[in-house]
Amino acid sequence: MPMPSLGDSVAKLQNIIEYVFKDLNIVAVALSHPGLNKSRKNVSKDFERLEFLGDRVLGLSLSCLLYRKFPEDSEGDLAMRISVLAGTDFLIDLAKKTKIVDCFSFPKDFFVSINKNSSSIADMIEAVLGAVFLDSNFEIVMNVVTKLWKDDIDNIVYKKKDSKSLLQELSQAKHCELPTYRLVKVLGQAHDPVFEIEVMACGMFAVGCGNSKRNAEHDAASKLIKKIKEAT
Repeated sequence: MPMPSLGDSVAKLQNIIEYVFKDLNIVAVALSHPGLNKSRKNVSKDFERLEFLGDRVLGLSLSCLLYRKFPEDSEGDLAMRISVLAGTDFLIDLAKKTKIVDCFSFPKDFFVSINKNSSSIADMIEAVLGAVFLDSNFEIVMNVVTKLWKDDIDNIVYKKKDSKSLLQELSQAKHCELPTYRLVKVLGQAHDPVFEIEVMACGMFAVGCGNSKRNAEHDAASKLIKKIKEAT
């Protein structure tokens, strides 16, 4: 399937987020994966700067929304909510649910784009928010975040313990050494890597995979928990 033109992508994005860009050069950076323009030295740097800005804009926007919506929450409760709503997995799901992911352009060899589960999707969502902020102001970004996140702020399941925390608790309960993680190898292209991580605990080990070190560690921990429980 051919990639949509930049004009079509921008038009679709503007319809989804209900904001019309004044400077198309800014949003073009957010919608194009850096791997598309390897010959241009500043493309990756420009994208990363926009993603950096968008990450901070998203954090402040969600902080304001949650502060107002949950007046009885402690600082820790609010932090827990943000960790979910600004997390990689949530951003990937949001991009797919809202169809924003269909506005993005990827390199032809970007194999993870087939199932749209790459952490690069989350990076590009943040870059889009950074582009909106640069093109307008914080109030406009707040409007965009409120629109995109409003259905999930109440309905999202906030924080069950992750597999790394559960493995650590299991190791301590069995009076074993704490889990240790080791990078085994990195597969794939530089712009779309797959990590293999080995974890050891309680005299056993498991290897996990993921599109980031964090995801690979969680996958490895989950597999090792299963092995430990099966062995007891």
